[in-house]
Amino acid sequence: MFQIPCPDFSLADTLECGQTFRWRRLPTGGYAGWIEGRTVKVRQEGSALLVESLDSSLTPGRVARYFALDLNLAAILASIDVDAQAHDAIARHRGLRVLRQDPWECLASFICSSYNNIARIQGMIERLCRAYGVSVGFNGYQGYTFPTAEVVAVASERELRALGLGFRAGYLRSTARLIAEGRFALEPLRGVRYAEAKAALLHCEGVGDKVADCVALFGLEQYEAFPIDLWIARAMRYYFRRQKMTPKRLHDFAAKHFGAYAGYAQQYLYHYVRNLRRGTQDSRLKTQVKSSVLGLVS
Repeated sequence: MFQIPCPDFSLADTLECGQTFRWRRLPTGGYAGWIEGRTVKVRQEGSALLVESLDSSLTPGRVARYFALDLNLAAILASIDVDAQAHDAIARHRGLRVLRQDPWECLASFICSSYNNIARIQGMIERLCRAYGVSVGFNGYQGYTFPTAEVVAVASERELRALGLGFRAGYLRSTARLIAEGRFALEPLRGVRYAEAKAALLHCEGVGDKVADCVALFGLEQYEAFPIDLWIARAMRYYFRRQKMTPKRLHDFAAKHFGAYAGYAQQYLYHYVRNLRRGTQDSRLKTQVKSSVLGLVS
């Protein structure tokens, strides 16, 4: 076990805001999950993060990088704290950070996320890992590594469908084959402009506007990305009121309003709106956006 400082950080908000699907809250406190294909247990105690791992190569620096603890969160939040709704979201969930996830795992996971909820996505990914990953036991926790693109590429669509992936099975297999055959590379997309990275991702089967932005933001450090789904459409009603919303209008507004860290604003607003208590206000928002969000979430 080792300890790393984590000032201005909320482990719970970071792991439970919908950006990742393979961390589980432990009955004894903390979470079990995966960093760089290694199973770990993490627990936050004040401004310190306690980390357990069987793999000595998973250094404190690599864990800190995964949780984006090297970024100046105060400066990022100051840049997006530009209106009352964003301010409330930051106040409620301060410490949420955008993870630096493995690009392939992120891409595969969000292909599975299409027209789905978090619980079902978690189930799909768990079955995928059990079927094609490697079993790893660690201090009472049993998990499975995420299968490589090469492994998924040779699975049949029928086998993937049997895991509950439905229509997503073909998309996942096709994208895995692109990567396995060297026709598409994810890592180089970290170093290009956001628009170029997104355009490249959109060439993958099963990757639409939302999924491309999720992968750009959570897997490629493209912080301008602003994924749009039902919850964000609800949040954006704060700015658009009775105006018509389209993906382009929302993206253009987010880029201008929130700037270079629009992706951080997206995560805070997403987590904030999802956690609002159900009530009159939420029902009204749902009614307002019901006709506006069609076509925004694929």
